[in-house]
Amino acid sequence: MTVDARDTTTGAALPVASVLHADAETRAPAFFGPRIVALAALANLLSSAVTFGAFGNFIEPVSTAFGVPRSTIGFGASFTVLALGVAAPFVGRWLDQGRARSMMATGAAVTGIGLILLSRAEQLWQASVAFIGFVCLGAAVFGAVPSMALTTNWYARRRGLALGLTVAGGTLATFLAPVSAQALIDAYGWRTAAGAFGVWTLLVAVPLFALFVIGRPEEVDQRPDGDPPDAPRAGASEAAAQVGESRSLASNPAPGLEGMRETGELARDPRLWLLAFGFGLVMTSPIVLMGLLVEFGRDLGFSAQQSAVFFGAMVPFSLFGKVVIGGLADVAPLKPSIVMIVLVNMLVWLIFFFEPSYPVFLATGALYGLGIGGAAPVHGVATARCFGRANFGRANGIGAMAAIPLLAGASALSHLLEGATGSYATGFLVQIGLLLTGGLLLAFVRFPSQAESA
Repeated sequence: MTVDARDTTTGAALPVASVLHADAETRAPAFFGPRIVALAALANLLSSAVTFGAFGNFIEPVSTAFGVPRSTIGFGASFTVLALGVAAPFVGRWLDQGRARSMMATGAAVTGIGLILLSRAEQLWQASVAFIGFVCLGAAVFGAVPSMALTTNWYARRRGLALGLTVAGGTLATFLAPVSAQALIDAYGWRTAAGAFGVWTLLVAVPLFALFVIGRPEEVDQRPDGDPPDAPRAGASEAAAQVGESRSLASNPAPGLEGMRETGELARDPRLWLLAFGFGLVMTSPIVLMGLLVEFGRDLGFSAQQSAVFFGAMVPFSLFGKVVIGGLADVAPLKPSIVMIVLVNMLVWLIFFFEPSYPVFLATGALYGLGIGGAAPVHGVATARCFGRANFGRANGIGAMAAIPLLAGASALSHLLEGATGSYATGFLVQIGLLLTGGLLLAFVRFPSQAESA
């Protein structure tokens, strides 16, 4: 087969290569959404790894290095929650202003530098400043809130599935971070381990975010879900779903920003607070569980290593829950999924209350993974449906800050009750009550349908 292409002006034959090049230029580029989800998952994995994922591995060696009790270093987890929560509203505002790429690259750079500074700290206050002031604040700027906003901007009809894949990065961190951190600590010491995490962040995450993050598909003349350019914009339909509830910031908003609302108006919307406190109470489960699981397992007669296998049983089912329940959120009403999440988590704490045998203990890990796995993507879909992608960053950021007292308070209360009663049983019942309260709050939220919001 031959190609005989000619210049329309002179009639001269054109080289085949130039014809193919011209054809390639007219061909629309591939949809960037999958790449964005991969970057968002990486951001979740890394931010989780350097904050909570490997935190427990460093408690013993760091406390020994600075000559302080382990409990002193353990308080760093509470300050981590505080730092992430305080930064969230500011991060959300910057995201809605279209600063995703510069934010995430800068946040990763700050985190990487902080880890290197931590590895060189000679006094406890220096280590504290490096971890809280650099590592945690940097992670807030590129981690959970930015990654979920990024995915929300790129997907509308398949948003739940995309968010499930995004937050799966954090789940993988609960397994990969402790294993890799402990291997480095055992072989080279905690300082080298912290420095290695920092160098990896600087060399891998920073350039990836700086080169490939795109805040909204409209920035590259694409549309959410890879729809053709002439398709109705998701932002426009989301704005239409909120007629009578929202006010546009401008008469002619930029593409992808249709329906943007003033921050004060968002804060006056009761749905924001119902979602914040409802899902905040649900998410006390993983915070409380991570703090007491190993010690509870020891009380049941299991070794620390045996107790930690709980998380090994949890991870695959948590990943399954994120993808499946997140995908269902795209095609089914949200409230049945929320009911399932709440009831399964309540069942986990009820099983713990009755002091299970080791096989039941491990089976509970799988059950817990399935129940908690779907919480984050469903939360993201719920927030996007209520407020639209133009307001997602600020709505999610304000909600994250509002949930901080619940998360920190539930963790502290569980330890106080154990100290006062000598048992975790009362704390388990309190946790069931918190989950029930969270579910009831979420029952009052009216969620727009998928057709209305996407």
